[in-house]
Amino acid sequence: MLADLVIKSNAVFTGDGSLPFAGGVAIKGDTILTCGNDLHLAPFIGPDTEVRDYGDKLVMPGIIDSHTHFAQGSMTTDPNFCVNLIDCTSFEQAIERVCAFADAHPDNEWILGVQIIQFQWEVPEMPTAAMIDAYISDRPVFLQQVDLHTFSANTCAMQKMGVTRDTPDPSGGKILKDENGEPTGVFSNNAASIFMDSVYNPPIERAMESFEKTVHYANSLGITSVGAVNPTFVSLENPYKVFADMNRAGRFPLRVFMYTDLFEVETMTPDEIFAKYDFPGTTIEWNGLKQFIDGVCSDHTAWMLEPYSNKPETCGEAAEEPERVRAAILKACENGMAVRIHAIGDRAIRTILDDFEEAEKLYGKQGLRHSIEHNETVQPEDLPRYARMGIAPAFQPWHMLLDMADLAKDDAVGPERAALSWPLRSMIESGANIHLGSDFPVVGIEPCEEIYGAVYRMLEDGSNPEGWFPEERITMAEALKAYTYGSAYAMGIEDRFGTLAAGKKADICVLDRNLFTCAPAEVLEMKSVLTLIGGEVVFEA
Repeated sequence: MLADLVIKSNAVFTGDGSLPFAGGVAIKGDTILTCGNDLHLAPFIGPDTEVRDYGDKLVMPGIIDSHTHFAQGSMTTDPNFCVNLIDCTSFEQAIERVCAFADAHPDNEWILGVQIIQFQWEVPEMPTAAMIDAYISDRPVFLQQVDLHTFSANTCAMQKMGVTRDTPDPSGGKILKDENGEPTGVFSNNAASIFMDSVYNPPIERAMESFEKTVHYANSLGITSVGAVNPTFVSLENPYKVFADMNRAGRFPLRVFMYTDLFEVETMTPDEIFAKYDFPGTTIEWNGLKQFIDGVCSDHTAWMLEPYSNKPETCGEAAEEPERVRAAILKACENGMAVRIHAIGDRAIRTILDDFEEAEKLYGKQGLRHSIEHNETVQPEDLPRYARMGIAPAFQPWHMLLDMADLAKDDAVGPERAALSWPLRSMIESGANIHLGSDFPVVGIEPCEEIYGAVYRMLEDGSNPEGWFPEERITMAEALKAYTYGSAYAMGIEDRFGTLAAGKKADICVLDRNLFTCAPAEVLEMKSVLTLIGGEVVFEA
């Protein structure tokens, strides 16, 4: 069989090797025919075969971002929808930018500010309603911390949503109150759900424009697939259906593997869940279920075994009732459904490992690709349990860079537990299958940031070249494998995607540089020059 297209380079990385090699990949239709050196490729090249030689650029499998909230991420990267505050170093700077955005967008129903890192402020706390009211009191303002676990609203926003001293805490969230019992305007975890449906409710055409633009940007970075995990954080009844409709219309060239709300098993049968998220003839596929068990360490909402070093009165707490999560996990496993759980604190991680272990005892080794998301603080005795049960740990290394910059994690958990943070090397050596993603829009969707963090564990300005707990660094090959084969394996799709191998779908990217030979700073500038999904060009520089 002759190839339609052959892509050659001096640097071809298959997704499961240790170093790139000189050679290429042959494609017929939407499928890879073979991958190898020039002699291996020669029999597949005919007079009508298009041959492209990319010199020293890196040819590799399409990047699979295993953890995104893609719908919300698309909206929060729209500069007319919200204002980004990630680089603000004080409340005053942030609120000045919010006011400027409000003035420039008089018709926006909500004034939305995103990606606040309050730990780099002089007073490292999210602003209260009174603080925001002093600047904007006649329009609703809603501000999001970068980790999406703490939020602020002004009085107008609270009045709009009917928040009073008598409003009960939503399940898995908390409305912070002052000494008089009045809401302060600060909300943690699921308490933000009070606002989300109203804040993230643009006209459908505007939402579609955001989705389309973000998909094409992802393609330009070499991304061919994403895991889209619960919650969507948007008010669209079923954003996945919008993705599917756009995909059929050629406006959404991306593979999406959905992980919908775990708690749907409480009210829906498996058949009802499958039917709700079945979009035949598209690249949008249901893959499993997902929920939270805790928050994040930096603001003391992660669930820890021992008290926080800089807030010894608390160990954090579960974001959802642990027994409810356990029962839902067991029910999902009984029905043969893969489950992913956000767990950051060491107690949260141990609890979820216990739940999966109980499910295995009840239902046996089912081959389901369960995953624990984030895994930021793992006790050594829990490390071997991942590989033993086949639990895939997900990591988003740019989170590490955010906490590293202002020592938020070190301060929260202290030096001994900080050394257990983001244990990528330890996980690989324990035999676990790690996979990488961004958690977009907590951070950007750019893979270069995650790769840089995993390989170098140093700040982007190179100011700590020795690295943060450098013994947990992984190699470039291991990082790229985790972003391709690792993600595919974690989502149970490695028979179709994740490596350059005969019979797999031709999801391929050509990066503009060889990441194995360039300097660390150059990794951060990485882009794609060619991205294929199923053999079709979806981006070309």
